[in-house]
Amino acid sequence: MSKATTPQAGPHSDGIKEGHASPPFYFKLLYGVLVVWALFFTAYFLLSGWSSSDEFARKMTVHQETVVTR
Repeated sequence: MSKATTPQAGPHSDGIKEGHASPPFYFKLLYGVLVVWALFFTAYFLLSGWSSSDEFARKMTVHQETVVTR
């Protein structure tokens, strides 16, 4: 079995190598804040009892009342 080696630059290589820098701190911080916000946002809508079908029914009732009274 052969050992896995990193590819060597060929004769037509321009010498550019891939870098492996970690993301900046503010990217990591922003990502963490967005994850926490998403958890709170999801929990709020799952636990608040809000539903789009109830919202639609409420708006449709108001709409029908305004159309019938005209």
